[in-house]
Amino acid sequence: MMGENIKLQKKTSMTYFDLLAWLRENKNELENCIIDNIYEVQNAENSFIIKLYCNGKDKELLIEPGRRINFTRYNYPKSSSGKAILLRELIRGNVISEVNIVDSERILVMTLKKNGIKLIVELLPKGLLVITDNENKILFSTEYKEFRDRKIFLGEQYITPPKPQISDEEMEKLLKKGNLTKLLGISQEVLIYLDVKEVNKNNLEDIKEKIRKLEEEIKNGNIKPCILDNLTVIPFLINNCKSYEKFNDALDDFFYTIAQEELEQKKSREILEKKSKILNSIEQLKKSISEYEQKEAMFKRIGELLLHRSYEIEQMIPKNEKKRNIKINVDNIEIEVDPTISVAKNASKYFEMMKEYRRKVERAIETLKELEERLKILENEEIERKKELKISLRKKEWYEKYRWTITRNGLLVIGGKDASQNESIVKKYMKEKDIFLHADIVGAPATIIKVLDESKQVSDEDLYDAAIIAACYSKAWKVGLGAVDVFWVFGNQVSLTPPTGEYLSKGSFMIYGKKNFINKVRLELALGIILNNSDQISVIVGSEEAVKTRTNYYVIVSPGDDEKDKISEKIIKIFQRLLPNTKGLYALKEEIMDKLPGKSKIIKVSNLHNNDKIQMTT
Repeated sequence: MMGENIKLQKKTSMTYFDLLAWLRENKNELENCIIDNIYEVQNAENSFIIKLYCNGKDKELLIEPGRRINFTRYNYPKSSSGKAILLRELIRGNVISEVNIVDSERILVMTLKKNGIKLIVELLPKGLLVITDNENKILFSTEYKEFRDRKIFLGEQYITPPKPQISDEEMEKLLKKGNLTKLLGISQEVLIYLDVKEVNKNNLEDIKEKIRKLEEEIKNGNIKPCILDNLTVIPFLINNCKSYEKFNDALDDFFYTIAQEELEQKKSREILEKKSKILNSIEQLKKSISEYEQKEAMFKRIGELLLHRSYEIEQMIPKNEKKRNIKINVDNIEIEVDPTISVAKNASKYFEMMKEYRRKVERAIETLKELEERLKILENEEIERKKELKISLRKKEWYEKYRWTITRNGLLVIGGKDASQNESIVKKYMKEKDIFLHADIVGAPATIIKVLDESKQVSDEDLYDAAIIAACYSKAWKVGLGAVDVFWVFGNQVSLTPPTGEYLSKGSFMIYGKKNFINKVRLELALGIILNNSDQISVIVGSEEAVKTRTNYYVIVSPGDDEKDKISEKIIKIFQRLLPNTKGLYALKEEIMDKLPGKSKIIKVSNLHNNDKIQMTT
């Protein structure tokens, strides 16, 4: 039978071939990694980031059961909520000893060294992330329920989902229908790659052999990653496919786009529901206003008729009528009057009703204005949320996991956030001709200037720009000093090996030879935002001179009394005033908080006015 008319649908999860290719590429990267921390991804149900420490590198492994697993370069917003806390208690500090795929299915098992614990990731539909003990009993699952073929509850034996079986009768039906994906258990892109257009009983085994060969090729490392029209990501090339060097990066970019679209859709749905309610209320109000105005006009006309033709109407009302209300007809208008009072007083009653409906109109118009204002706010909020999502999911550069700046002359400076990072920076990144800096105080980041061109001498300006990082992120900030000395040496003067018989604590170093001092480096840190051409926004810190070479929008902070949360709010409000047309700036709050050395105060704000930079003290 001819196969199904292959029209690629947007991929929503990794296939078996994807998982196979990813593991072939990254197995050595994963094994022997230490699980440093676990987070949930904000605004995404059952999506986790596992922070790993692998051979001196920090890596972030993103796991979405039922969808994907990959190392990510994107700055997904993290949360330390319930499930993340439970996972930390179970696997934090453990080491990944082995990683394998189960039974040629979309199920990945990471065996951990301590206590025989296993971390299982199911990428099948309705997949789970499960932790089991050395007896394969469930210690944690992202969902607890009884399925048709297995039970997922605490203490139960973990059983993998059964593989789908196709009976001879069902195979006949699938052959007749030409449903090749279900028949062969492969995705549409594999059919396209293998150029499978027709399947029948005669060629079925040949096609299965082609699939087996493709599987072997991927197992042997023949991987050619690409993304096709934002529809799919695959580990082999097909026509019009954008190629990648690493399959992990292709997965990361592809699923980042999906995550962004889904978050935008979710936020848009929430805002759309609110907008829909307001629009319905506006529509009802407009109808009510029209009705009120009609009644106002009608009562006014009746009142005027009663006044202008009072004598005539007096004659129409029966004498000694005891009923409170009777109806009379004037100019084909039926008017209800009270015969026990004068026509003038009847007219007055209608004028009062006219005034009451005028008040209703005015109140409704006020409410209408409020609703229209709320609608406008929601529309602006929709734009703001979309921009916030774009900012919060920005792709990170490798050095952004550390303290970092770019000097005014374009040299990269990186510093450690803790003892582990201090050691990592020196071990992994520092070369002999690089510059090592350290504040002359206990408790400071190991800071290095990367010297890519050894023929060029590092200037005093670059040394000062790097010294700002070494000084501001030292203990000097937390104790409220105004300045601190910083020394610098070349990379070949720094050693992680202590003299014989001595001991170096984690993150400590031996310095040999002469130290060069930069005296009294002021604890004044510039923090600015960079507006990139790609419509992305990032935060940069450093000396004022270094930061203002890259942006016109920055503040300068020094040790103060405001907590990081409070000062970051103030900084965002300043940026919002400086950039009134730039949306989504609130998404920078976590990044700004991370870059603040401690309690702070704002001592200076940059501004752009008539193309000139103006300094304003706050």
